[in-house]
This record gives sequence, C-alpha cells and structure tokens, in this order.
Amino acid sequence: MAVKRLEGFDVIIAGAGPCGCVLAKDLAKAGKKVILIEKGGNSLKGIGTMMGMLNGEHMIRARFPNIWQQTLEGHGVVLGTGVGGGSYLYAGITGMPQLEPFDEVGIDLRPHLEEAKKETWVSKTPDEFLGPTTRRLLEVANSIGLPFQVAYRHINFDKCEYGCQTASFGCKRGAKWMGYYAAQEAAEHGARLQTYTDVRSVIIENGAAAGVIARDVRDGHYYEIRGQAVVSTAGGIGSAGILTRSGIRGAGLRLFGDPSFGSTGLLPAGDLKSHFYEHGTSIAFMDDKNGCMYSTNITWSRFFWSAYQVMGSGLGGFWKVYKAYPRMVSIMNKIHDEGVGRVTYTGRVSKTLTLADEDKMNHCRFVNEKILLAMGCDRRTIKHAGFSHVKGGMSFGHPGGTCPMGVVVNRNLETPIKNCFVCDISSLPGAPSRPPVLTLVTLTKWFAPRLLERLGGQGAGPASPAG
Repeated sequence: MAVKRLEGFDVIIAGAGPCGCVLAKDLAKAGKKVILIEKGGNSLKGIGTMMGMLNGEHMIRARFPNIWQQTLEGHGVVLGTGVGGGSYLYAGITGMPQLEPFDEVGIDLRPHLEEAKKETWVSKTPDEFLGPTTRRLLEVANSIGLPFQVAYRHINFDKCEYGCQTASFGCKRGAKWMGYYAAQEAAEHGARLQTYTDVRSVIIENGAAAGVIARDVRDGHYYEIRGQAVVSTAGGIGSAGILTRSGIRGAGLRLFGDPSFGSTGLLPAGDLKSHFYEHGTSIAFMDDKNGCMYSTNITWSRFFWSAYQVMGSGLGGFWKVYKAYPRMVSIMNKIHDEGVGRVTYTGRVSKTLTLADEDKMNHCRFVNEKILLAMGCDRRTIKHAGFSHVKGGMSFGHPGGTCPMGVVVNRNLETPIKNCFVCDISSLPGAPSRPPVLTLVTLTKWFAPRLLERLGGQGAGPASPAG
C-alpha cells in the first residue's frame, strides 16, 4: 500500500487534547499552516450520555465489566479520545496552577494565567448552584478548621443547569469548556484537522524533526506528513509512545497517575438529601501542604454510580449503592503522587503507589471521615474506596509526567531532536494533585509565542497533499 504524503506545514501537532487544540488555534490565528492530528474522531456524538463514553467516541474503551483501560496491575486509567481529548471527560473543576515547580525549571506562567482563564471559561460557582447539602458540608468543614471554598469551574453558568448529572460525559448544552471548541476555531482559521490518524514516530533529518509517520486507524494505510516543527500533545501515554518510537531515551520511564479515590457516608433521616441531587464538585479544598485535594464528588446519576461499583464489588455492590444513593454524601480526593510507573513500548501502563503516596491517601481518608461524622453520618455507614492492594481498586484520572521538563525535554519543551517539542501533561515537572486543564492551557499560552518566535516569518504557504 502506497504511503500518502502531506506536506507544506509550519507545525504538525500530534494529539488533539486541550493543549493541542488551543495551540492549533493560536498558531492558526497567527497565520501559520497547521495540521492537528487526532487518533479519534471530531464529533459530539453521544455527548452528555454514558454511551458517549462507553461506545468509544470520547473515551478509549475497556472490556466489560471494566469502565476504564487497565494498567498491568489491574487498575483503571481514564483516557480520552477524539478532538478535545480528556476535556470531554473531566468534571470542569478549575485547579489553579502550582507555579513554583515551573519557576524551578525557569518557566514563569504568571503572565499567561489570565489569558488561559479566559480561554477556558473559568468562573466561580454561583450561589444559586450551591444546594443545601453542599452548603452544610461547606459550613461543617470550615467549622472544624478545613478551609473548603466555593469552587471555580470551567463552566459558562449561563448555559448550565442545576443538578445536571452529565458533566463528565460532556455537556450537550455547551456549558462546559472542552478543547473541541478551540479546535473548531482553529479550523475556521485554516488549520487542517486530520482525524482517525495515529502518529507513530517523528521523521528525523540531520538531527532535526522534518515531519511524522502516521497510520490511519480505520484502513491501516500510512501517511508521511512533512513540516518545519513537530509538537507532541498526545498526552501522558501517547507522547511517551511517540518519543520512544522516535529513539528518544528516557521517555515513558516515569508516570504520575493523579489517583482518584474517596469516601462516602449516609446522612441521617431528615431534610437533607444526597448532594448527588445538587451541583457536583462545587466546593473544594486544595491542601498543597500535604499534596491532597478534597471536593464534593461528581454528580453521577443513580444508575451510573451504582453500576460503577460492579467493578470492585459485583452485583451486590450495585444494589447496596442503589438503595443508599438518596442519603449518600461522597467526598472525592486526589493526591500528588510520586510518579513511580512507566509506559511500555507497546503503550501499556504500569503504575505503582509508593508508601508516601499511601500515607497521603490515608490522611485524606482520615480527614474525609472527620467531615462525614460532623455531617451526622453514622460511623457504621462510612466507606472508603480506592485501595491499591485491591485489584481494580484504583483509578488514575490524569496520567502524565512521562516526558518531564529537565529530563526528556528542556525548559523550552524541546526534545533532543531539534524542532520536536512536547507540550502536554507528559511534560509537567510533577503531579498537579488537582484537575490539570488550567495548568495545561496556561503552559500552552506560554509556549505558543515562543514557538512562533522560533518559526519566524509568515508561514510556509498553502499546505498540499502530494504523491
């Protein structure tokens, strides 16, 4: 089968997650000839529904009864697919960037933070979106010395609906920011969206990137795509694979997982009902001192939240949670894990938690229990989820750190291959211990003008297929 050749691009962007979409938009608006390559599609099919995840449109599918892809140890890894990537699947919580780790490698993100907030629709949760149970949890946490605050979100609340239970499936009302919207704007400014195409490796000539080799995932034919610069924005797993297959040493030998876990308890009979009937993740506490995050959980539907238990507890877990759902309070946690893990040459993930990680998780459970008891939950009803010693017990929500600054890429995000860069969660210097979208888009806003300066000129002229 003949290799198809595409050429004439200023920048080849491999992966249409949040970073790739925003970078494509900013470069296209600056007049550069850009191709944004994505392994998945460019569709909102099934958005706002569980099937949009399970049918493979917006999330890489796993085999039943698992919902997420599995690590070699049998734990879950959440991986988005399609134009927009992981921004389809996040709850829209804004985690303000931790700037000091970037300072240490010589990157000052501060001048770009406000632009990134505007890009990603950051706004504070309005008072009318705080339900009675959420308000009570906020009061209780503050009264015992835990500085929970009303959360900022990547949401246009003018379009949002109180009590919506579909944020993590995408938003059919268009209220939650996703990279998808930036990609459509990139296309309006002339960027080419090349979907269902998997970038395999970088073409290297005279020590510099000259393009990529890519494969059509539907019919198997190959592309040779030529351009002045290559930027991998394929995420923590994808970028590690591209660099490894391009001969770059050290890629994929570290991995933070952003473990997600939590605790639940049942409210006593009374006026308060489960916060699942309210607006989810609307209050939070970023405990940077201990590397922990706390928030009210995502407002999963009764069926989905019950079905989720099947992975760890079988059908018995489904019925227990289904019955308890109307009085359930759930606190979600993330920690700054140490990044012990790897991505294999074939793209499989191995992820291990250290004793320090386990200690942070136990601290979160201790704090969760204090809150739930103060809420009036019966101690006998308090349950903790997310244990690494239970197969399938852990979920890793934002895998990254596989091509970190100072190890695989330099302070300009450039690899040892000249004009080959990595700008995504894989290049972060450490785990964010919080939803990473704002951090990633701020980094992209820092990177885009520097790449434009490197390219110089007005672009390479019209891109065209050849051969």
